[in-house]
Amino acid sequence: MKVTLATAVALVLLGVPAAAQRAKSPADAAVFIRLSGSVHAETIDEVGFKRTVDLDHVEIGSGSGFVISPFGYVLTNDHVVNSTDQFLVTKGLQQARVTLKVSRVDVCFRPEVVAARALSSPCVEASVTASDPALDLAVLFVSGSNLPYIALGDSDVVTSGLAVDALGYPFGREVEVGKVATAPDLVPEISTTPGAISALRADDTGTRRYLQVTNTVNPGNSGGPLVTRDGFAVGVIRMRLTNAAGIGFAIPVNEVKDFLESHGLDQLIPARRLRLGSFQSIDAKGLGLRLPEGFADMSPYRARAETDGHAAGIALRIDRVVSPWSPRQLEGALVGTQTFEPLSMAARDNRVPPPSGAAPLLLGGALGTAVDPNQEVRMDYAVLDLGPEKLVARYVGPAEWMAFNESALRNSLTSLQGQRVVVGEPVAVDGLAWTSAPAAANGQTAVPVPAGWVVEPVGPSPCPGLPPPSAVAAASPPRDLTVVLRVAVWPARDVAPAAAALACASGRGSAGAASYTSRATWLGVSYVIEGVFASLGQNRVVQLEVLSTDQNSALARALLAAWLDKARQ
Repeated sequence: MKVTLATAVALVLLGVPAAAQRAKSPADAAVFIRLSGSVHAETIDEVGFKRTVDLDHVEIGSGSGFVISPFGYVLTNDHVVNSTDQFLVTKGLQQARVTLKVSRVDVCFRPEVVAARALSSPCVEASVTASDPALDLAVLFVSGSNLPYIALGDSDVVTSGLAVDALGYPFGREVEVGKVATAPDLVPEISTTPGAISALRADDTGTRRYLQVTNTVNPGNSGGPLVTRDGFAVGVIRMRLTNAAGIGFAIPVNEVKDFLESHGLDQLIPARRLRLGSFQSIDAKGLGLRLPEGFADMSPYRARAETDGHAAGIALRIDRVVSPWSPRQLEGALVGTQTFEPLSMAARDNRVPPPSGAAPLLLGGALGTAVDPNQEVRMDYAVLDLGPEKLVARYVGPAEWMAFNESALRNSLTSLQGQRVVVGEPVAVDGLAWTSAPAAANGQTAVPVPAGWVVEPVGPSPCPGLPPPSAVAAASPPRDLTVVLRVAVWPARDVAPAAAALACASGRGSAGAASYTSRATWLGVSYVIEGVFASLGQNRVVQLEVLSTDQNSALARALLAAWLDKARQ
């Protein structure tokens, strides 16, 4: 293992890559690697006379690579930069034994990158930071910062038929046939060949060792990136079959991740690896799945599970919804609207078959943008069909982290299990027993709620023109999500009941001028909302609101009347 002082310096500076961005085109981060060194030749003629020739500072080979870190780290093959070649040349009765020894490695950037980064020269001397001949991988370091880089994807989700592009510099500067003379620092135009994954080749232990591709690759392509059509590297081009066209091989990028981790270099790339823990049952919410290590449900709501998004903003959210819609219809609402996520998304072509023998599970992915238009966001999701209830689960986060960990996130979603919680038991208003529950975190504001109902820290939908309430709460039956009592509390000076009711809805409810009623449809289910504002003493005004399905509208009115009577006592 070779580790340079630059590695330690870059680790110290990891907190400053704010301006660094993934290359807009993978070609901007693919580099031409030029090898210089010495040539030693021994010739033997037909009478046995020996003659030697030594040349220094000779360009003796070239290859490809790609930037994987904004701090100047370049990935390539070990055989590209660490070879000392010896071969025999025969002409008639004469033989020449030639030995090539590399003494300098240069990394050369495309002219567009040189201009954009104001580099003094297209070619920069590189040092070998780490190498592994068995894996045939090497990491080079060049001085520079905020270099455009290619983000790493996840080769464990690669399947046969996936469209990929192979980038590199086959035959080096020999391909520049249109130029009469070539300057020493001439960087050839990069070659990009389309193709697809044609097979997955394992080693003797069954581990995925090579990605077989149909792309055209030639000598000089070695070390170049194999990228998906959305620009993530899934492999490092290594070789091709000599006597077969369209059969090349790339090292899976997850082998690269192992290599970087084993050499302590994984902290130099923008994304980090997530690993799944054991299966976790969230019994209070009727669901369970395998979560990445360090992830935990933080949501106080029983119809939702949500993690805190600590890993570079990746968060898991699971909503339990009551809907007659099919999983495919809910997928349309998840991806095509902002019903679940405040993002503009478009479906990715990565439909995943559900696991055999499991409950109906729809898996997929989407791509969009965050508030910052330069920040790509990805979503991997699952919709679990539980009959009249559905679980809508999704991981959402920065595209680089999501792509880097796609297999772990997908396996987590595939493990999703759940059971129905709504049993539809009728609520008997006359038989309700009431108790007090806090409507504020400090417990100073209490409101009546039915005994045994589940209380959550959420209030009615905001009404235009009203100030934020000082306290909110909601209560629902333990085995029903279709009936919810919601309350908000204000100081009496802040709200006039009749005017507030008019601000909430134009329709008057059954409780007089300070009441309101409205209807709404969500995910194919019609709901009725009955609410009322009431002054309780001289100090506070409360908004009491009942939400129920449309068929339970009579129940909503009865609940509201009973609740109002209880609040006034």
